[in-house]
Amino acid sequence: MKMVISGLDKTNILICKGLRWLTITLMALIMLNVFVGVFWRYVLNSSLPWYEEAGKYMMFWLVFVAAPIVLKNRGQIALDIVPNMLPPRLRNVNYLIIYSVVFGLMCIFVWQGYSLAWIARKQQPSSFELSFFWIYFAIPFGSAIMALISFEFSLTALLGIFRPDDIDLEPGSMIDNSLS
Repeated sequence: MKMVISGLDKTNILICKGLRWLTITLMALIMLNVFVGVFWRYVLNSSLPWYEEAGKYMMFWLVFVAAPIVLKNRGQIALDIVPNMLPPRLRNVNYLIIYSVVFGLMCIFVWQGYSLAWIARKQQPSSFELSFFWIYFAIPFGSAIMALISFEFSLTALLGIFRPDDIDLEPGSMIDNSLS
């Protein structure tokens, strides 16, 4: 089981490194988009019809691209007072429940997100030609990666229940500084 967890960890780190560069690229594109929109509106006294809508859709993608990185680094907001008071075995039971629920929810997001993207495939934004499929595809894309990460954490917590001295999911113990 440790080999499976190790393989998932290495895979998730590799995926998150790629997502990191995609996040950086999206942020740069959003900043460029805002700069171009403001420049056209206030310097050239004209307005680009697409910049506001494009910015919204890039932000939408940014959320689903950056969320797996936050999950992998365990950077989400959490109340960890109670888990820290629990003994390691019960703490791992707690994390197993949490990450199993996250895994199930992300599987539903993948399924329903893809359905939404498929239903919207024939629609287009009003200001440029692009199928809404590619805009809504951010939901199953990011959710599938978060499901993979939560599956890794669930297996780690499960192993920690039986071997609490070897595995303990204390907050911050899973943060991978190689992503930063």
